[in-house]
Order: sequence, then C-alpha cells, then structure tokens
Amino acid sequence: MDLSSLQFSQLQKHHIPLVNQFYKQVYKKGLANKSEQVFVLKNQEILCAARLKEVQGALLLTGVACNEAARGQGLASTLISQLLLSQVQTIYCFPYPHLQTFYQRLGFTLFSADELPEKLSIQYQRYNSRKPLLCMSRALPNENLRFKQP
Repeated sequence: MDLSSLQFSQLQKHHIPLVNQFYKQVYKKGLANKSEQVFVLKNQEILCAARLKEVQGALLLTGVACNEAARGQGLASTLISQLLLSQVQTIYCFPYPHLQTFYQRLGFTLFSADELPEKLSIQYQRYNSRKPLLCMSRALPNENLRFKQP
C-alpha cells in the first residue's frame, strides 16, 4: 500500500459515528465520543484510527486500531506520528507489553504508574486489572519531565 495516497485527518464531531462503525468491525472495544479527538488514515474507507482522550488535563492515546487487511504496513505508526505533530503536551498511553518496542520507536518512554496524574492513575488501574499494561508517555522535547524508569 502506498502510504502517500492515504489521507490523514482529525474527524469533525459529526463524523464520530463513522469511526464507531469502523471500531465495531475491527476493534470490538470501546467507542469514540464527541469529547475526544479522533484521528484516521483513510483512502475510500477508514483503514486506521486512534483517539486522544482528555483526562484531568492530560491526553491519553487510546483506541489505536487498523483494518485487519491493512496491518503490518506501517499505518498505525504513520497515524500516531501524524497526530503527535499536532499536539502541544505530553501524550500518555497504556499499551500491552508486546507493543513496547512499537511505541518506543515512536518516541514513547516507559515509566512508573506511580507517577501518573491522579485520574490517569485511576484509569490505568482499572484497565490494568483486566490485562497487564505498560505506562508510557511521549513528552515534547521542551518539556522537563521527571519520570523515573521502573
């Protein structure tokens, strides 16, 4: 697949139902809501989607999903890289352990869950109780974060 032929966009609020149809087909978990920033890579249809959810003034990357037929072609990396360009604050994510290297290549670093802002910590504990997850963040180059490596 030629990545240059794909369109990256942040969905307008009235297009949220389109990404929710996509999630039902490929992700099976969660739905986007109008309070989130929703990003997609598409040609005639959505091929990859991700959301940024605001939690107590912090941004949580969630809902990263690709059409099964398009996996392994760099779409998720492209989508996340593009959405990171438009952000002006630290982005947090709670990936499965097998995705650690994937997120590290995108500039995310591992850190202790003890250092999460309070409401993100509560959300992490809720997610982590179902399946073990990592805590990662991607700070902007000019931010001075004091995260300790676990």
